[in-house]
Amino acid sequence: LDSLSDEENFGKQWYQRRVRGVLNYYTNYYYKSNLRMRLIGLTGGIASGKSSVGQVLREHGAVVLCCDTAAKQVVEQGCPGYNKVIAKFGSDILLPSGEIDRSKLGSLVFNNEENRRALNRCIHPEIAKVIRRQIIWHFVKGSSLVFIDIPLLYEGGNINPYLNSVVVVYCTAEQQQQRVIDRNDLTEEEAQARIASQLSIEDKKAKADHVIDNSGCSQIQRVR
Repeated sequence: LDSLSDEENFGKQWYQRRVRGVLNYYTNYYYKSNLRMRLIGLTGGIASGKSSVGQVLREHGAVVLCCDTAAKQVVEQGCPGYNKVIAKFGSDILLPSGEIDRSKLGSLVFNNEENRRALNRCIHPEIAKVIRRQIIWHFVKGSSLVFIDIPLLYEGGNINPYLNSVVVVYCTAEQQQQRVIDRNDLTEEEAQARIASQLSIEDKKAKADHVIDNSGCSQIQRVR
């Protein structure tokens, strides 16, 4: 835009705002209605089993978009999210390959509310762009039902107005802590810090339209 005149800059920026406004209007109108597509939020606590539920849905032919996958994409080298994260947290979080060391970055944000908010400001807008493009693609294809796996659905809240309903994958707080310890090879204190960085699983369960109980040992049971 720097090479354009003031009038051309103004015109292009006005046009971009108008396009975004139209897209937001029709996204809200069509996605919230029952005309063509229903958007279902899929969430839960860390290690509650969202990925397992998402996989079961895919095996039955459902469309499931994953914010975790989008989060990894937007911090790949050369992506806007990558550049924002490095600008904020410095090159010390990089591996020799130039990729972001997710473990090192995690240690900086899970115990520090300010750092966590800063990271969210860096990557959440980029994740939203990826998911929005995927939603529009499936809308154009004529998909009638799309699930969106959103770990921080209630904590973020930006997409909530577009959702027709929310499904929470549930397990007990004790199970959640043990699963985090086993899965990530963490101490009890480290696991609790990661769990505490999110809304409690009981609060998420209370807010849900539907709950899937994943506290059993061998199967996923629908309880509400």
